[in-house]
Order: sequence, then structure tokens, then C-alpha cells
Amino acid sequence: MFASLIATAALGSPFSSFQTVRSELSLCNPCVQLGGQGLSLLLNEILNAGVIGGCSKLCSGLPKGVERTGCDVLCAAVGIKEFIKVLNNTDLDPIYFCEEIKACPAGRDDAAGTVDGNDVSPAAGPSGTTFAMQLRFSVVNATGVGEIRIAIEGGTQSVGQSFLNTGYTPGHYATNVSLTVQNDPSADPPVIWNPGTYKYAFEFCQGECGSKHPHSKVFGQTSGTFMIQ
Repeated sequence: MFASLIATAALGSPFSSFQTVRSELSLCNPCVQLGGQGLSLLLNEILNAGVIGGCSKLCSGLPKGVERTGCDVLCAAVGIKEFIKVLNNTDLDPIYFCEEIKACPAGRDDAAGTVDGNDVSPAAGPSGTTFAMQLRFSVVNATGVGEIRIAIEGGTQSVGQSFLNTGYTPGHYATNVSLTVQNDPSADPPVIWNPGTYKYAFEFCQGECGSKHPHSKVFGQTSGTFMIQ
């Protein structure tokens, strides 16, 4: 039996997905929600405004919501000096950052998993269709904080999204990602899904996919295609 996963896609993304996380990691969840964009905004705040006012001043550079709340909690927990020190030395890798400030446990070096396959439904459809793509994977040895990444290539489009998780216990899983191919000529740049064949590719990783930091691993990749008529 596959377990359902639940996650939240980035605002404005054509993707939607759902992914569960381990709730007992009370500081890890808000930390990974910062993401690479959040870390970039914090670094800009340090460069442009300094840190007079401490954690509250620093975190005010983030949009209101889970990112700012998470920043306030984490910065207060580790202290402003340590928070900034780690922030300046993690290459905008949100997972490594969370491990370095001890908000998330470091991934195990013996973590092991496999990618078992993928599906897409429907296989073809006109512009406006929502394509449902599924990744199936197995975990042999428990994994640490990581991500599932999907990329779409075809026509004039090249889009992607990564979904963070705080790790999985041994077992079999499936995660579902939906992509709505809706034209938006008014966007900058315009979003046009031309007829043709598109490739999607999944990647399952511990740590950030492609990261060179300690404990990062790519467990596997899988790809498929769908057609816009």
C-alpha cells in the first residue's frame, strides 16, 4: 500500500502537490519553509539594513506568514549572531542551513531509497488540461530532510518545483503532482503551452538535489512524457 503525501506548491506556481512531514520536528518544519528565496531575502536585509533591532528587524524583511513566523522562532532559538553566521555560510541551501543551526537533524549517511516508477494522466490533452503525475518510491533506511523535485521541458516552457520534506521511515510511498497547462499571454514573460510533446522528470533526494554539502544524496530519478494537443 502506498502512503499519500501532502505538500504546498509555491504561490503562483502551475504545480500543486500534497506532502506530509514529521510533526515531532517542531523547529525543522518552520525552518525548511524558509526556502532558498527566504534565505536570499534575509541576506539582502543584512546587506541593506543591517541587524539593528535583532531578530525582529531581520525577519521583518520576509513576507508575513509562515516564513516570517519561522524566522522569528528560529532566530530567537539560536541567537542572532549564530543565525547570521550560519546564514552567511550555507550557499542559500535551505536544508543545509536548517541542519547547521540544529533545527533539523543531519541526514543519515546510511540513508537509502529507490525510485520505483512514475505515471501521468491523461497522457494527452488540450491547453487548459490538468495533468496528474505520480512518483512512486521506496525507502530502505530512514532518510533525513530532503526534497522531491519535478521539472518540465518542452516547447517554449521550462518550469520546475521542489517539495521539501523532513524525511521518511522505511516503506513504500507515492507522491502526486498536478500541472495545469493554462496559457497566460499577459504574464511577463508570456506563458504559452504550445502543442507538442513535453518531458517531465522526478528526482528524489536527501538534502537539496544536486547539493555538494555533507549528507546530501540523490536516491533516484525517473521521467516520462505527456502531449498537449
